[in-house]
Amino acid sequence: MQPSRLQHEAQFADNAYMPYADDLDISAVWFRKYSHPVHMWDLREFSAQWLGQLEGKQLLDYGCGMGEEAIYFAKLGAQVTAIDVSPLGIDLVSRRALHNGLGERVRAFQMDARATTFETETFDLVHGLGILHHIGLEEGLREVKRLLKPGGRAVFLEHMMNSKLLETLKTTLFRGDNDHTDHERPLRWNECVKYASQFDQFHLTAYYVLGRLRRHIRLLDNDMTRRIDHAILKAVPSCRHFAGSVVICLQK
Repeated sequence: MQPSRLQHEAQFADNAYMPYADDLDISAVWFRKYSHPVHMWDLREFSAQWLGQLEGKQLLDYGCGMGEEAIYFAKLGAQVTAIDVSPLGIDLVSRRALHNGLGERVRAFQMDARATTFETETFDLVHGLGILHHIGLEEGLREVKRLLKPGGRAVFLEHMMNSKLLETLKTTLFRGDNDHTDHERPLRWNECVKYASQFDQFHLTAYYVLGRLRRHIRLLDNDMTRRIDHAILKAVPSCRHFAGSVVICLQK
């Protein structure tokens, strides 16, 4: 019997997380992006500013991966619920929380993000890093809207591909790139607008024009490139057509 889509995604994630299964420390540099967000050219700092103060908030880390962000949010005072399809990811989150003295602030569950078992209007905040392009934008945002309390906020940092030309070039030049599953699909700007508009407030911010090549050209993986990209996208918003990432900010 062929594995289901959910099983395939879980196995793919487990394989990706396995090399880091015993690395439970967190990065002071990355934590500062969430604790002191000042650089809006950095998409993590931008997302942290949108979430606002976390003390006492019920926060859902929606597709938590290995749990680094869940720990940052817990350190900042949130009561964090973390979900992921990967059993190894959930084990890592739980052990990482205990390792960092935050076991009482973090609970983790293996769960299908498209159909969670939580009650309606449970969370003040929802955070997702690279999850919607795995589970489907429409299904994911429908579930997030159900889970948010009135006035609650959500933020998603997502992979985006609008240009068919760039998509063709990527397929041709990086044919051996196997860092994705068969089920995931990069988001498109217009569909983000379509499904985000069901919320009372939303705004989208594009990131990475030159920087979208940072995985293949390491010289582009630096803050200077991110600053240049931010300046380009601010001066010429239409360049978002070639951007590689989008931050989706929502309020119910």
